Amino acid sequence: MPVNRHAPDRRRFLRLAVALVACGSTSTVTAQESAPPTVGLALGSGGASGLAHVLMLEVLDELGVRPAHITGSSIGALIGALYAAGYSGRAIRERLGRILATGPEDGFALDPDAFRWLELLDPEIGHGGLVDSRRILDFFYGELESRRFEDLAIPLTVVAADFWQREPVVLDAGPLVPALQASMALPGVFEPVDYRGRILVDGGTVNPLPYDLLEDCDLTIAVNVLGVRTPGDSRIPGYFENLFNTAKILQQSIIREKLARKRPDILVQPAVTDIRALEFHRADEVFAQSRPAAARLRRDLAALLGR
Repeated sequence: MPVNRHAPDRRRFLRLAVALVACGSTSTVTAQESAPPTVGLALGSGGASGLAHVLMLEVLDELGVRPAHITGSSIGALIGALYAAGYSGRAIRERLGRILATGPEDGFALDPDAFRWLELLDPEIGHGGLVDSRRILDFFYGELESRRFEDLAIPLTVVAADFWQREPVVLDAGPLVPALQASMALPGVFEPVDYRGRILVDGGTVNPLPYDLLEDCDLTIAVNVLGVRTPGDSRIPGYFENLFNTAKILQQSIIREKLARKRPDILVQPAVTDIRALEFHRADEVFAQSRPAAARLRRDLAALLGR
């Protein structure tokens, strides 16, 4: 996992220098130096492979690290909102397990309501999408007490895209659920969202890994969950494979260009392989494939924090 170990040192040095000039006191420097760095967390887009985010949140919980700011795009925004609302990584995993369980072989605790997710696949082609995202969000967030960004325990920034203006839209205030609906509105799958007079679609189309929005933090962690796809029996992709993987090609191109300009302090890229965008029922496989990346995050974050 690439780790930029110099950026936090530079930021810490600048803070100390400012303190020296402003106060002329070595005691101030000591206080600044002993303060733990603020951690920013960016959770990227990626469909079902984004379930890997949950394991990374569990690592933060194990190390006792509480992010000062979370940014998210698409599935990263959905999971980031639950974490920002106060759910632990383990609680999110258990909640997703109950929702996505489809049989005893899945290894999750069964819940009578878990089968309802199949009902969410009502076609809505006439409205610009195949799936009604409002029903999905009601299902995931219906019991969430935090209904506005201002209610969250951790500041959250969500990325969407203005369909007509072709530009990023950053959402960090006001009603939470419509912002999440906009951020996950994958073109061709979910209906675009009319939000505050703008037609919004999936944030992954413009900023699939929004670590650049964490300038207020000393140390940044970015989790890229686009995953890996390999050719199947037929090397020519079908309709949905073509749609989803083409979107990921574009998103990976954006991330590559961003990394060439500026890297996060810790970049996590779980090698989630051959999980399609809507295959959320394969959560166990995603978790299993993500464990090595979680172990590297635990090691590198502990090293940066001096533990």
